[in-house]
Amino acid sequence: MIKKLRGYLIARYDNMCNSYTCKRLEEEAKSLNIEMNTIGVCDTIICENKILHKAHQLNKVDFLINRHKHGHIKDRLNSLAKKSYNNLSSFNTYLDKFSQLENISSLHFLKPKYFLASADKSFEEVSKILSDPFVIKGLDGSEGDQVYLIKSEEDLKKIRTFYGIDKEFLFEEFIESSFGRDIRMYAIKGKIKAAMLRKSNMDFRANFALGAQLSPYDINPKMEKISEDIYKITGLDFVGIDLLFGRDNFYFCEVNVMAGIKGIEKATGTNIAREILLSIKEDFNE
Repeated sequence: MIKKLRGYLIARYDNMCNSYTCKRLEEEAKSLNIEMNTIGVCDTIICENKILHKAHQLNKVDFLINRHKHGHIKDRLNSLAKKSYNNLSSFNTYLDKFSQLENISSLHFLKPKYFLASADKSFEEVSKILSDPFVIKGLDGSEGDQVYLIKSEEDLKKIRTFYGIDKEFLFEEFIESSFGRDIRMYAIKGKIKAAMLRKSNMDFRANFALGAQLSPYDINPKMEKISEDIYKITGLDFVGIDLLFGRDNFYFCEVNVMAGIKGIEKATGTNIAREILLSIKEDFNE
């Protein structure tokens, strides 16, 4: 008799009723006879080296899915699982956009020119390195948050006023040929399960959360090679990969270690949540 798989889905709160991704993972776990409980980081405490959830000590489980970014509690919860998705070291490393650009490479895409610096840099100083306009990104934002197209010194002043001069940003070359459009791929262990085109007529960012239109995108051999290369480098089992359109080649944009699945499921009809849980089951059936 095969032992029933038990796992935790780590999120901000126990009740993530407004999170499409959490709900879909819970639904598919139930349909596959996997016992998976959502554990909220904000509903958990660590006391005297014990991990307590609603006053009860949590038991060890087979697997854990990370869907919360930061904190000691999230990290400690990972110690309860035989296997984490994504594994904690890769998850924490590749949350950071600077680490992504420093470490991820492939013969099948280009990377924008970039540098890391605090927000006190002048428009003239940055333009000499990247030309203008240019893009700045917070290091761990998602859904288009903390991503700005900078066209003037006045734009930079607004950033300094809002965030302070000490905040570190990734300063990047603006890929004009990809204005308002990009490709999002969802890959499991280096294999692309679905891809979509994201397109915005109102913003240089093409995030679904910001209202971009979505449509399926045909997967080609170059995209498959990119996905394989990223998996070999990062070890990220489940990952969203974003590519920009250059004139003659793709440009790497970023990877998302806890990518939402609402847009890509709806755009492509692919049951990503089920693919994730089936992949986990396969790991424990070997």
